[in-house]
Amino acid sequence: MRILITDLNIKLDGHKFGYVSNLLKYVEALSTDNEYFIMTNHSKEFKLASLKSNIKILTTTEEQQAVILLQKHYFQKSAEEWKIINNECLKNQINHLVLMELDPYQIEIGKKKTAFSIAGIWFRPYARMKKEGPGLRNQIVFWRTILQKKLTIKWALLNNNLKKVFILNDEAMPNWLDSQRFFYLPDPYFEYKTIEDFNLRERYNIPKDNLILLQFGNMDERKNNENIIAALNNLEEVKAEKISIIIIGKFKAGYLEKIRNLVPENSKYQTIIKDEFVSNEEMESTFMQSDVILRMNINFFGSSGIVGQAANHNKPCIVSNNGVMAEQVEKYKLGKIIDPCDINAIKETIIYYLQNPDSRKIDGNYYRKTHDLQAFGSTLLRI
Repeated sequence: MRILITDLNIKLDGHKFGYVSNLLKYVEALSTDNEYFIMTNHSKEFKLASLKSNIKILTTTEEQQAVILLQKHYFQKSAEEWKIINNECLKNQINHLVLMELDPYQIEIGKKKTAFSIAGIWFRPYARMKKEGPGLRNQIVFWRTILQKKLTIKWALLNNNLKKVFILNDEAMPNWLDSQRFFYLPDPYFEYKTIEDFNLRERYNIPKDNLILLQFGNMDERKNNENIIAALNNLEEVKAEKISIIIIGKFKAGYLEKIRNLVPENSKYQTIIKDEFVSNEEMESTFMQSDVILRMNINFFGSSGIVGQAANHNKPCIVSNNGVMAEQVEKYKLGKIIDPCDINAIKETIIYYLQNPDSRKIDGNYYRKTHDLQAFGSTLLRI
């Protein structure tokens, strides 16, 4: 069996490289006669390599990448990428294609039956979406989006060789959809080395007894920093003085200034902002030494690797009360679930963790056992 695993849109701004690089580790540890081809976009930011004889690393060429980047529209870009993927499959006599992100290629997949079977991760399913805001206009936009997403995946499924559509961490959704080709895929946590002698409190001058709240990832309005800061602003001074919030991640243009302006000059709580992507080692070290992990996203209903990262270090999460994350946190007892727009609820939950130090450690063992690299890799690559 010859298997091609691909992601042509990797940037070092989230989970994408982690999925591919860790899947490579998983494949390298297998005892199998299968041949694996792993193809990524051409980039100077990252590099994959393997010494195993049954694994070949492929990338788009500079010329191919230039053509892709010239495309002005999403579907044109996807069509160019699919042309490259399809050609590599034919050239290397691939039996099975694994798309680490299925979403861009649904239209292309549905156009013509392929010579190889396909599995892919569907990141933006429609079934959990909810209307964003009141009013007729939002209602129309909502139903239009639902219809577009539903018709697009149905079109992709016209290709009978699309065998498996995986949905991250959503155990319920495959049963909601009218096809036997939807499957649950555990969203894995990944383990990285830590930085030797790393001390989070010393690095950021955090007082010894302060509660450390960590907000981590790509920063934009969906991360809900506005309501989190509003909740901190409403704390009594004596409590605020015992709180430190660390916000780490690349900020959307203009968003950093907006967040800084929300923090009063005389605020009693400590605010630490790092507007950059940090290394995996620094991420691991930071999670290990934080107290509570924040993931109260607005209008976000999917999975988040942050929950798994927190569980790996037995740190509680505060998450939004809808979607996959809420169900996972409830099932595995990983923290607190609240309305992300309820400023008082955010405030009271922070106070709870401040006043109850024993609550700052959860048991992530059950989650780790069911969401490790083995669970992810064996499910995704099972043909």
